[in-house]
Amino acid sequence: MDRMYNGGGDGYENGVVMTRDPKPRLRWTADLHDRFVDAVTKLGGPDKATPKSVLRLMGLKGLTLYHLKSHLQKYRLGQQAKKQNAAEQNRENIAAESFGQFSLHSSGPSITSSSMNGMQGEAPISEQLRCQFEVQKRLQEQLEVQQKLQMRIEAQGKYLQAILDKAQKSLSIDMTSPRAVDETKAQLTDFNTALSNLMDYMHGVNRDETAAGK
Repeated sequence: MDRMYNGGGDGYENGVVMTRDPKPRLRWTADLHDRFVDAVTKLGGPDKATPKSVLRLMGLKGLTLYHLKSHLQKYRLGQQAKKQNAAEQNRENIAAESFGQFSLHSSGPSITSSSMNGMQGEAPISEQLRCQFEVQKRLQEQLEVQQKLQMRIEAQGKYLQAILDKAQKSLSIDMTSPRAVDETKAQLTDFNTALSNLMDYMHGVNRDETAAGK
């Protein structure tokens, strides 16, 4: 047989049911659990409710803080698990819906009149994909142009440097000839100017690339 303690002063007829074991345990009947949930809800939910506040609100004889503490902890864990499952299910539904829209869009060119309304919502997605592919294509083209330009600049720089080295050698060999000295100096001046212009051009290209990347 079980023992029942009647409730508090709100006219609630059902009470707390205790077992006849040597160490009586509280039996959480469906009705008692419903009253517990109602009290927790009135207190702002499982995260705000405390065993003391639930005990005071339920007002049942035989119900202790120990019983409520254990049951409230289990109830909190159960509610958290429900929220996590709901969030996971929501993510799965969104992923499935997105995949279905993408599959429908890429299934083929034939479109029936009944599917036109459903595909209208996919227009922004397809437009975003098209823009993304276009941007990637332009970036690839710019990269190829920059690589070719860099190779050309490096080749010209090496060529000018070789001529400068040759002019310097000629200057050191023909120091006894005033005419040769003047000609070599003129060559050095021209090639120094050309090399300086080339370096300025390279720096300008780098600045343009940096500005474009910001």
